[in-house]
Amino acid sequence: MMGLERRMRALGLLAIASLCACEIHGIVGANLDGAGDGGGGGDHGVLGDEQSPSSTTGGEDGVGGGTGGGDGDTTAADPFLFDVSPGDGAEVCLAPYPTSCDHVDEDPWHALGVTCAGGARVDTSILAHSDAVYVHTGPLGTSGAYTPREGQRMVIVSTGKARDVPRSRTELGCFDETCPSSALAAGSAMSSLPAPMDVRAVDPSLTCTDDPELVGTGDCSNTLADEWTTGQVVYDYAELRLSAKVPEHADALVYEFAFFSAEYPSRVDQAQGPSSNDMFVAWLESEAWTGNVSFDGQGNPISINGVFLDYLDADSDRCTEHPCVAPELDGFAMDGHAGTRWLETVAPVVPGEEIEIIFAIFDIGDPELDSAVVLDGVHWGCTDLPPVTAPTG
Repeated sequence: MMGLERRMRALGLLAIASLCACEIHGIVGANLDGAGDGGGGGDHGVLGDEQSPSSTTGGEDGVGGGTGGGDGDTTAADPFLFDVSPGDGAEVCLAPYPTSCDHVDEDPWHALGVTCAGGARVDTSILAHSDAVYVHTGPLGTSGAYTPREGQRMVIVSTGKARDVPRSRTELGCFDETCPSSALAAGSAMSSLPAPMDVRAVDPSLTCTDDPELVGTGDCSNTLADEWTTGQVVYDYAELRLSAKVPEHADALVYEFAFFSAEYPSRVDQAQGPSSNDMFVAWLESEAWTGNVSFDGQGNPISINGVFLDYLDADSDRCTEHPCVAPELDGFAMDGHAGTRWLETVAPVVPGEEIEIIFAIFDIGDPELDSAVVLDGVHWGCTDLPPVTAPTG
């Protein structure tokens, strides 16, 4: 499935997984002050209800266009620009150090630090219901735990109405433990994930960290197969996808996210277990790794069953303290439910190669009870390790 050269390059990157990771540099957006409108984005950068993919093009200045509210040409062949520019780097890492552009408009790619002027070229697309993606300005909730990681805006992708996530339970007019819950596209069940995602484990006992020869044969992390086989039907699928050429001095893709779910507490106390389970998957196609790159140290994908679910805002069998409260979730739709803190994923890539990353969220088993992921700060960096996800900030 891969040529010898691809395998040797992957082997060279992963064979030193036991060494320390080098310091990460080269952010795709510094926290620059820029004019903002103080409000969220609306239905920018999304597709219609048909759930068909599209690829769009940035304007001549590298800022306009996109799937959001710019004036760019949506039919031209040239891809977007990735937000990178030359930087001074550190001695051990010379990944590009770019600037932020999410103050320009409410385009979701700008909010992520992607498609700004002056850097490597990328292709982008969004496959989602028109209500599933929302650009939010400023903090999420009232606790201050969730502020943009770069610039002023961050992107919310949800299995329900993403615009509802920043709203309080009072504003939503719902107060029971199943709120928010919305089925965006009736009859949208999928029996498999979009290509190139392949949930099969690459080996019963080994990952691509153990054997780089397994790269390209399935999910290198082996984190998706068990969850998939218990549900096997996907609802409310939404993805953001980008392809880019890795800069010469970068060997990592880095991004930050937080995951929330209204499946807590009701689903964690039910015998059905993961057969009805919302998941966030970040699928990387690289010479160094093919598969999910966001998972915890116990090999769990990002869901209510993972160990990263630190903030539990309702009593359940899982909560060790009673009453179980999480003030971090105050003031937005996940009050009374559960969420992670900000997490950072660092995933290995190969300098000069073409990669693809897919940020996807979906329901498994049924279309009920909404979950959401907040994304920000996509940038290049450096690493000597296999994919690692850890709390940050």
